[in-house]
Amino acid sequence: MEIKPVQIQSLSFSIPQRIVKGVQVACLLSFVLPAFAAADSNDLLTVRESKYVEMQQTQKVSGSVSDDFGPLVGVSIHVKGTTNGTVTDMDGNFSLEAKPGDILVIYYVGYLTIEHKVTAGPVNLSMKEDTQKLDEVIVLGYGTTTKRSMIAAVSTVNAEEMAALPVTNITQGLAGRSPGLIVQGSGGGINKTSTVSIRGGGTPLVVIDGVIRDYGDFVALAPENIANLSILKDASATAVYGSRASNGILQVTTKQGKEGKPQIDYNFNQSWSQPNVWPDKLNSYERAIHRNVAAANDGVTIPYNDDDLRMFADGSDPYGHPNTDWQKEVMKNFAPQQKHNITISGGGASNTYYASIGHINQQSLYKSDSHYMKRTNFQLTQTSTFKSIGLKTTAQLDGYMQFKTHPYTSTSSGYGNVFSHVQNKSPMEIGRNKYGLVYNNTDNPIAEISDDGGYIDEKENVVNGLLGVEWDLPWVKGLKLRAKGSYRYYIKDNKSWRKDAAQYAWDSQEPTYASKPQLSQYGELGNSWTLQYFAEYNRTFGKHSVSALGGYEYTSGFGHSMGLVRKNYDFPIDQINPGPSSTMENSGGEWENGRAGWVGQVKYNYDNRYFVEASMRYDGSDNFPKDHRWGTFYSGSIGWSLADEAFMETIREKHIFDMLKIRASYGQVGLDNWGNDGDTYHIGRFAYLTSYGLGGQEYVMNGEYVPGFWEGSLPSPDLTWFTTDQFDAGFDFSSLNNRLYGSFDYFYYATKGFLYAPDALDVGYTDPLGVSLPKISTDGEHRRAGVEFQLGWRDDIGDFHYDVAFNFTKFDELWANNPSESLENKKNPYKRTTQQRGYAGVYYENMGFYKDANDVYNSVQRTGSHSLTAGDLKYYDFNGDGVIDGADQHRLGKSSFPRANYGLNINLSYKGFSFSTLFQGATRFDMYLGSVLMMSDANTGSSPTYEFQTDYWTPENTDAKFPRLLSSTGNNGSNNTVGSDFWLINGGYLRMRDIQVGYDFKRILLKKTPWITRLNVALSGQNIFTISEATKYGIDPENGSANRYDYPNERVFAINFGIGF
Repeated sequence: MEIKPVQIQSLSFSIPQRIVKGVQVACLLSFVLPAFAAADSNDLLTVRESKYVEMQQTQKVSGSVSDDFGPLVGVSIHVKGTTNGTVTDMDGNFSLEAKPGDILVIYYVGYLTIEHKVTAGPVNLSMKEDTQKLDEVIVLGYGTTTKRSMIAAVSTVNAEEMAALPVTNITQGLAGRSPGLIVQGSGGGINKTSTVSIRGGGTPLVVIDGVIRDYGDFVALAPENIANLSILKDASATAVYGSRASNGILQVTTKQGKEGKPQIDYNFNQSWSQPNVWPDKLNSYERAIHRNVAAANDGVTIPYNDDDLRMFADGSDPYGHPNTDWQKEVMKNFAPQQKHNITISGGGASNTYYASIGHINQQSLYKSDSHYMKRTNFQLTQTSTFKSIGLKTTAQLDGYMQFKTHPYTSTSSGYGNVFSHVQNKSPMEIGRNKYGLVYNNTDNPIAEISDDGGYIDEKENVVNGLLGVEWDLPWVKGLKLRAKGSYRYYIKDNKSWRKDAAQYAWDSQEPTYASKPQLSQYGELGNSWTLQYFAEYNRTFGKHSVSALGGYEYTSGFGHSMGLVRKNYDFPIDQINPGPSSTMENSGGEWENGRAGWVGQVKYNYDNRYFVEASMRYDGSDNFPKDHRWGTFYSGSIGWSLADEAFMETIREKHIFDMLKIRASYGQVGLDNWGNDGDTYHIGRFAYLTSYGLGGQEYVMNGEYVPGFWEGSLPSPDLTWFTTDQFDAGFDFSSLNNRLYGSFDYFYYATKGFLYAPDALDVGYTDPLGVSLPKISTDGEHRRAGVEFQLGWRDDIGDFHYDVAFNFTKFDELWANNPSESLENKKNPYKRTTQQRGYAGVYYENMGFYKDANDVYNSVQRTGSHSLTAGDLKYYDFNGDGVIDGADQHRLGKSSFPRANYGLNINLSYKGFSFSTLFQGATRFDMYLGSVLMMSDANTGSSPTYEFQTDYWTPENTDAKFPRLLSSTGNNGSNNTVGSDFWLINGGYLRMRDIQVGYDFKRILLKKTPWITRLNVALSGQNIFTISEATKYGIDPENGSANRYDYPNERVFAINFGIGF
């Protein structure tokens, strides 16, 4: 048999003809070796395959790896499917042997893994941060988990973004940053805090570094010290905290040192603020014009003639016809603020450290240097690791020192009171006399901010200490023992010196004082400590992963206070001793508390696809009698990582779903109180014991003053926990190579166990012995339910990176049974609160303005109204009985608390440049205008104060915002100012909450000054603009007052500078 040569590329060998044909057929059938054959006259066959059969030589592959800020050191690079690998050097360069077509796998902790096919030429790669970080270990409750295996309803807030904001406390920067997190500004001014709620509940529990802490500690946290801020929302995440977890949890992990050379960072922020709502006030001439209109409408004497109007306009008679611009007299254009923060961190393999100190100096907008807030924060953390025995210890000391001062006179007691006088005081009142001295009229804000006036000084010092030990037992794989001790010590010292500044008559330079000074001093100190002992077990057996946690926690606290008062000082010396002893008032108190709890938790997951968890806490509180002191709280949750199923492989490979996890949880958590002191369902300390009080019952016996005691409410032996049943179902997903991501949750809460003291009339007898009846158990139930979601898109286009995320939360609530509602109200389907949701209040329903006399004559008029005419409000006879009275009032409007909140976060970056902005808002909620804006206030009168109030009804302006003017609101039986839905306005808003533009000079300086690791500068702003119907009425939609009594939220402009070494 003749042998012929067959050449396959560079490899030649001889094959018999029949074998060649057999191979050819097999390859064609299998579609593995597409061959092209040709035979010559000698029956020779040549096969040429350029794709699948290739004998290749290895070659040296070199390149570099970097991120947006420069070279990356220590990046792992290996050839896929082999052990051939290397790491990048100090300049980010690497080289290794590989063949063309090999796949290089580039991996670095915290970055997205890259797979790169080897071709000719150098390999230069840019890595992007892994924003998913599915395997990152995160703290959750008393244990740890990973994002991949977490099935609780938890969201996070970017701590770095918070640190860059020009805020004085952390609550001011949370709005719009996370689904389920509802934040409302409570006005501006010095160190004002925002109201924080999770899914519409009450004040959440605060956990910092694994220890339940005071809410004030959270408010005072320096954002620069926060490593992670998580929002724990469902029972799966909160049940381990038992009795105080009903309103959700704000969980903070502070920064710790990292192994490496010492790193020093300094950050500076200078900002300037002003009110974000600043309506134009009318001057005296304009106000006089409108008062004349009101008088004409009532048919009474016109108060101002032409000469009066002229003198108001030209200022020729400043005493008889003043025109005071109170805003100009009292307010600065901007209030300055400075923030400094410096941190030092680093360490070796066995010891790391982190130290931080920060300072804030916030000035007020008043023309006085005596009103400000200063706070200094500090943190020291040291971690030691003894790898040979598996031991880790942590020691931490942190706290803050805060001082705040604001004005205090007989007519004002704080920052907001002064602002209400600035805004609502008439320009027709005199501010200064002819010598430029402060005029002696009531509520004169110039006097109230004077350095000669009184003050309220508030000092607070807090120190927290923490010691922790973790021991991975060497002889029991996966078992870890943990112990932690925390101690908190605080001192408060408040001094209130109520003193009126000197005021003067118009033509005098002799000072007068409205009242004698008064001094109040209050001091409080206390401490608390927490001890925790836990055992945690984590093991993986093939595809099975199990973990269990169990432990005990004990908390105790003690404190006392003392108050001193002296009145009617003859000499303005702000000390206790000079005060008359005959006016002395002394007070004091002591308290103690204790809690204990046993915690248990088990988790199981199979192949990171199926997850099951259960948690419980057996909790005890001294707030309840012995037989009701302990309660059991629990949760169960399940999860399914659907995208990791085999049948989803094609979907996953096509990146239709990179991740899809479905989860659900149910549990019962506790609440050992509802609301605050004075609220209907609030439970006072030791309310199960007979109590007494001292004060207010004094008497004279034998010519001597004798203090009297009074008996408290009858004790309530049934006191026990409120319980909240919680259900949550949702899913998390990412798609299109993790560029599209989001989550969705449905939640439901039902709180039960309300205790209520029955109304004497409802139970048919009067209060025994003149004291309140004891609170008893009821079937009261409050429900809250809603949905939340987040949807985002992130991508890279060359060096341009962008991330856009939208979040939305909608909830509603109702009383399934309100035990405090009267029987009469429950019988009225139009007024009762039980089983009703989302209304503003019970009001008359308005039908607009009367058009003319015929309209008045032919319409049913409200009982008590008289002298009605065109331009007055017309009301609806709701029950159709031909009479408009209280029986026609019914539920109207939307809730005053926003039920739907949203946020849009945009982050862009390009070669060191960065841009970020946050839009935040709420859909419709109703605000009821106050008496000042209704023009029915005793102080501001019945005529306009602000420009927008001039849009009142006239025959030429029938489509007006306000009814016709009256010289007195009682002139028509107060028809226009009774409670009606006419005075409800839509408070819904869209606000540019934050914006920042910056540049990081690291790219430019890295090679020339390697000792500088970071250098960035940014311009930022907060509350830049607001779109809302409320602003048309001069109101900030987040401000609780619809009377312009409270200082509004502030618009802030800032410059930020940061450098690292």
